[in-house]
Amino acid sequence: MKVCLRPAVRFCLTSALGVALVFASEGVHAQDPSDAAAEAPAAEAAAEAEVEKDSHTLAVEALLDSMNMKETTQQTVDQMLQMQIQQQPQMAAFQDVMKAFLHKHLSFESLKPDLIKLYKTEFTEPEIKALTDFYNTPVGKKAIEKLPTLSAAGAQIGMQRVQANMGELQTAILKRQSELQQQQ
Repeated sequence: MKVCLRPAVRFCLTSALGVALVFASEGVHAQDPSDAAAEAPAAEAAAEAEVEKDSHTLAVEALLDSMNMKETTQQTVDQMLQMQIQQQPQMAAFQDVMKAFLHKHLSFESLKPDLIKLYKTEFTEPEIKALTDFYNTPVGKKAIEKLPTLSAAGAQIGMQRVQANMGELQTAILKRQSELQQQQ
């Protein structure tokens, strides 16, 4: 059975990007910028913690390389940011700031130690090697090439579907809110 893990990584990046953009668009300032600056080095040091270089880790690194994960991560952040700017044009003035932030904190290098741990937890070393073999085939290479576009298009379809039916969600939320208020 052939399994593609890139959509899962894309989902994580998309979710993180969505959260970042929501906070940015809402103007949320949960902490003083100097506090955030002080916490940043500690967070980066934790993210960059050295992963043990055993054969399983080396196999995961080979898989990530065969999947062009470094390029995919950058493309995903760029595509999702562009999509969000299209959805929220008022954020265009902040695009360069958000892009720099997202590339810093969602770059492949910053995510790599956590991705390695994730893949090692979910797949045995032989499974990782089988996935790497697949991604080195013509079909695997085509999947690597096409899946980012398909994932972005799928996300766009999902956003359009939610927007088209937002009234239904708002009505259901108002109904539940009314029910909860009556119970009090």
